[in-house]
Amino acid sequence: MADLASPQRRSALEGVLVPGDFGATPFNGPGILLSERGPLSVVQIEAGTEDLTAAAGNALGIAPSGMPNEAAGTGRPRILGTGTGRWLISEPEGRDLAAHLRASLPESAAVTGLSHARVCLRLSGRDARTLLAKGCGIDIHPDAFRPDTSRMTSLFHCAALIDCRSAEPVYDIYVHRSYAVHLFEMLLDGALEFGCRVA
Repeated sequence: MADLASPQRRSALEGVLVPGDFGATPFNGPGILLSERGPLSVVQIEAGTEDLTAAAGNALGIAPSGMPNEAAGTGRPRILGTGTGRWLISEPEGRDLAAHLRASLPESAAVTGLSHARVCLRLSGRDARTLLAKGCGIDIHPDAFRPDTSRMTSLFHCAALIDCRSAEPVYDIYVHRSYAVHLFEMLLDGALEFGCRVA
């Protein structure tokens, strides 16, 4: 009988994400690197006042930006601004992040656990910006979409949150679990002309 008390999380891309090299074989190696990050703890918090913003910073050990579309932290945790007084917090799975935040923040803060509802894909490589431009309408030029910024957008017809991690470029893309297979397949298809390494 299944142990319902401690369900094992399964990747939404299980059986779909197959490691290997796909598409063109450029002499200087694949232009796209694509992988799934995880398992991650993902929590959304809404805390619309400066006092709650400060409390969130104390609870996480790093202050979230007060500006939408700005990111903070190295990933333990990573805090992505998604709106005024609203952030998505992501870190490698370990502690019960949602419970920690509920215990640390005032009752007026809304804390929503999204770990089982989001998939994070990491997209990098010299052609990553060109691939993103195929599927979304935001300006991804490095002057406009700099490291430590995040953007909500439609990416290949999926609502996605894109986190620019570094200028190399490296992007983390958060998408609803139910759209993960579609987005992965669209990214892979769009990457074939550059060569794509799936890890």
